Amino acid sequence: MYRTLSITRLLCMLLLPYFGGVAHAGQPLHALILTSPGVYHNYEQQTWDIGHAIADRANVRFDVSLEELERWKTTDFSEGYDVLIYNICMADNQDAELIANMRRQTEVLGVPALVIHCTMHSFRDTNLWWPMFGLQTKAHEPLRALTQIRAGDHPILGGIPPEWTLANDELYINLQFTGETLLSTMGADGKPHTTAWLAKQGLTPVFGTTLGHSEETMKDPAFQRLIANALLFITGNLLPDGKPKINLEPNGGMDIFETFSAPEGVKFLGKEGMNCANRKLMVAAAPCYAKCILNPFEWGEKTQLCKQDCEVHLPSSDALAEACMPGS
Repeated sequence: MYRTLSITRLLCMLLLPYFGGVAHAGQPLHALILTSPGVYHNYEQQTWDIGHAIADRANVRFDVSLEELERWKTTDFSEGYDVLIYNICMADNQDAELIANMRRQTEVLGVPALVIHCTMHSFRDTNLWWPMFGLQTKAHEPLRALTQIRAGDHPILGGIPPEWTLANDELYINLQFTGETLLSTMGADGKPHTTAWLAKQGLTPVFGTTLGHSEETMKDPAFQRLIANALLFITGNLLPDGKPKINLEPNGGMDIFETFSAPEGVKFLGKEGMNCANRKLMVAAAPCYAKCILNPFEWGEKTQLCKQDCEVHLPSSDALAEACMPGS
């Protein structure tokens, strides 16, 4: 059941730019991480990495929600949280009611959101999701080193080297963009593609980054600083010098993960499950891909169109996750 926007929540939204988030002195911010089992990304490890990257730099505690689609679709799951962190990969999902309720948490209830990497490729066969965070993308380049180009000075970029190159990540190709670019990378097409940005839903800020595919990125100190700064900024708790407000300085020595919830039978795939999914994908793709290689030395337009047609018939990420779920 949906709840109406309370007067208290409305006042918090209006005063956010002036007084910061709802955490009291000495109390941590409370974040909810929404994530997926992980067919193409090791989300179990990434959840740990993201949580600790932020908690090492700010007083934040986390709950984790693993693919709780019914909860995300039918409840105001943002209630009681200062910020939502989306690190999901749901490319094949087209559930309009699910998308609408996820957007509602930020657009109507006013809870800031931080969206990472494959979150932008989720629900990609609809036009319903990307307007919340302002960047539409449906494809990416192969893994490579990505040099980051700063769009200017911003508190979120405080402490990040002016010349920063990620060792190994995917560049997401921008199709439509309505936000404020913070970082970008030159694509193979010779055009800059935004990799980190800010958007707003009314008075509520949203931070997005298409970076975050690889373990190298998750361990990169500059990337960790980026997401920590971003979380503090969108909750109104980042000072102009790039440090957290005094009541939100890091408070180590405590368990930063408080609760974990998932539907019965749903687990992180982990490395073993991801290897299982990759094997099934290769078995399904190989016969079709082989037919596409008319000449092994020519990978022209016909080959690419053939491969794209093959991909339409590959098993979905949901099917792969179900087949490779630990204990299935």
